[in-house]
Amino acid sequence: MEWAEIYRRLRRRLDDAEAWTALEEKVRRWARRDLWMRGAEVVDDVVADTCSDAVMGLAAARGAETFAGFVGGQYLNARRRALRALARTQSLGDMDPPEPVGEEGPDEEELAILRRCLAALPERERRALELRWLEEPPVPYDTLATALAVTGGNARRIVFNALARLRRCVQESLRALRNAGAG
Repeated sequence: MEWAEIYRRLRRRLDDAEAWTALEEKVRRWARRDLWMRGAEVVDDVVADTCSDAVMGLAAARGAETFAGFVGGQYLNARRRALRALARTQSLGDMDPPEPVGEEGPDEEELAILRRCLAALPERERRALELRWLEEPPVPYDTLATALAVTGGNARRIVFNALARLRRCVQESLRALRNAGAG
């Protein structure tokens, strides 16, 4: 299916499965060519973000003739966000190592912080983390995607964002706890 046809069909019905599939295939070609060395998850995330951003912003597209360029811009934005996120996770080795935890595990205060931060997550992110990391055995991404009614790439993105948000909350809370104890 050509770009103009994808545009026309999505303008008529945002839930046109054939148009979505065609859009995903075209964007996936770009992402595979551009990001193959970053891994399948990065490709999937960029494809999912690009397609959802393009469809959500469809009203801003100037028409069928320029739709490929419009989606291309969405792709570059999604790619940039993914590469930044990847750089942040890869540079975690540059961060201060976490405080060692005693052999018995985290203390009650640390567990309370973790519980509070987990409860503060948006519902969908909290549910994704619970299914992916707190279930025994952990739920695979394809099952998680079905449970959340999203694509596999979006399920990965939801878990990634949730972990990043949880990590920030716990680090800030622990830092505040240490500062309160030092003062």
